[in-house]
Amino acid sequence: MSKNKNTETGQFSDKELGMDRKIIRRDFLSGASIAVTGAILCPSLVKAMQALDQNKPMQSDPDYYPPAKAGMRGSHDGSFETAHKVRDGETFSAKANGEKYDLVVVGGGISGLSAAWFYRQSAGPDAKILILDNHDDFGGHAKRNEYMYNGQKILVNGGTLNIEQPTNYSTVAMGYLRELGIDTDAYHEKTKDMIRHHRNIGLGGSTFFDKETFGGDGLVKRDREAEGGWDDFFDKAPITDKLRAEYKRLYSEKIVAKSFQGLTDKEKKRKLAGMSYAQYVTDELGVDAAVLPLYSPGLHFRFYVGAEQVPALFCWQLGGMPGFDHLELKPTPKISPMHHIAGSQHGREHEYREDSIYFPDGNATITRMTVRQLIPAAIPGSSIDDIFMAKVDYSKLDRPENTTRLRLNSTAIRVKHNGDPETAKDVDVTYMQGGKAETVKSRNVIYACWHNVIPYICDDYSEKQKEAMLYGIKAPRVYTNVLLKNGKAFEKLGTSSITSPGLYHTSTSLHFPFDVGGYKAPQNLDEPVVVKMHRAPCAPGELRREQLRLGRYDLLNTPFETFERNIREQLQRMLGSAGFDAARDIVAITVNRWPHGNAYAYDTITEPYEWSMYPTDDRPCVVARQQLGRMSVANSDADASPFTDAAIDQAHRAVREVLADQYLMDNA
Repeated sequence: MSKNKNTETGQFSDKELGMDRKIIRRDFLSGASIAVTGAILCPSLVKAMQALDQNKPMQSDPDYYPPAKAGMRGSHDGSFETAHKVRDGETFSAKANGEKYDLVVVGGGISGLSAAWFYRQSAGPDAKILILDNHDDFGGHAKRNEYMYNGQKILVNGGTLNIEQPTNYSTVAMGYLRELGIDTDAYHEKTKDMIRHHRNIGLGGSTFFDKETFGGDGLVKRDREAEGGWDDFFDKAPITDKLRAEYKRLYSEKIVAKSFQGLTDKEKKRKLAGMSYAQYVTDELGVDAAVLPLYSPGLHFRFYVGAEQVPALFCWQLGGMPGFDHLELKPTPKISPMHHIAGSQHGREHEYREDSIYFPDGNATITRMTVRQLIPAAIPGSSIDDIFMAKVDYSKLDRPENTTRLRLNSTAIRVKHNGDPETAKDVDVTYMQGGKAETVKSRNVIYACWHNVIPYICDDYSEKQKEAMLYGIKAPRVYTNVLLKNGKAFEKLGTSSITSPGLYHTSTSLHFPFDVGGYKAPQNLDEPVVVKMHRAPCAPGELRREQLRLGRYDLLNTPFETFERNIREQLQRMLGSAGFDAARDIVAITVNRWPHGNAYAYDTITEPYEWSMYPTDDRPCVVARQQLGRMSVANSDADASPFTDAAIDQAHRAVREVLADQYLMDNA
């Protein structure tokens, strides 16, 4: 049977899929680590891993350049093992290295970098700042992946996608972007046609129905404006007549939920907030639960779990979800982080928002522009137009002559006031780098790492505050990027984005062909393209918090080879009918896994209604972020919001605390 005609899962051999083919910079042993799984590896394999670690280039080496690495990225091997040892109670002997700082920032993501920037803006250019990060690259979730293919540099985001709804940004967050040199209005005007490129050339969205979930394999284009509308879409779908009828009922008939009759708008919304979308569809509307998998791509991208754990209210706010028309609900303004998530009407990565800002490398543009201002010698240029092609000289990030130093591969393992927190003059910060533990002194510390880490590295906090820090569970997710020799299969199928509810990655889309500043991506589909794939591992049937825990465990224990085979097989199933050959057409694969991914946001089913709807002070995120002595807390966890503006706003709040504290100490 021809590979292009074979759509049965499991029918492709490793050789057919190209598992034996060489791809760009596949990292050795990129998968589950000994520290995570507790597995006993053979001695020769352990030695190989140790040799690999010893031979890694140092940050000070001229050839050190993490963005070009492929294979398993994101929370890569070597970035989390030390933290897990600290979590499990292991202690380390450390020596003071004699360094003293005005501020140490633990975490080099958007919040940590913006905190350093805000502090220097107020404290002055001579303020001594040290930023510690456990990864081999800065940026946190705002990193870039770079490919060099046929002499051309190709960029794509390795995490945080965009500046979403900049009109919702605070004066502080928007002011920060503009001070960096990012004029969101001008940039949007320059790039809006690039974002529409695939749509403008006739490519649209589609859904791949898989046999295991829906009863048949087939790719169906979505054209909601077509004469037949949703009825036409479901008529073309390879599904049973019974399921087709259920979808048409849900979309075409105004099924009335009797228990909502006679309720006010406020009462309806409160009722929707207390039930999941799955409960609403099945119990209130009487529609078969078999319809629900179709919506998993959008819900996974936004909420990281399926319809059985997402409040029906949030699905109404998301827009495009069926079953709510008859309720005639009034629009609700954004008043909380979860409203921001749901109310954006952007349930899938491949469906862009007209009012959002997209960079070639995602929000890595923001972190790179921040580092350039903090350490000008490390990144050449002066504007947004030259940032995309600027190459970071990592050897210059941590020089003694720098007033701001950025130290990578450095995991904070112990932070302690020197004396009583209320009266201590400084803090000792101990970190592990290259197998050695060293301690620096600082007047103040800002934790810009995720909240769950803090109780394990600092004993100074009360049990109540530690409990609040441990409350939120980061949402696991994967941003996979696949470089193909060309995009002809997408062109032939007339699609630029595919949702795949039953497959390993639930959405797949072509990256936008940016031509901005000094960067020009391949523009035509007979040229190389980057295919972006998204996965949010979860455990349907479990409560939301447990799903997030199990998803994290899944990611940390899934080796790169498992990802690769699923990627190859999925692309072959979806694109094979258009001549795609996974063994021939795949050039590189980068799996950006984030087991501790997006900040935990509250819901209205399992938690107090007010936590999700209003910014109350009893929320765990507020309790967790309270200042203690010389220590302050920043990051998106501190706002229970997974958005870039939250990370910036919380950094600004933490810096205000530090500046006030230093003023009082200096004038005591």
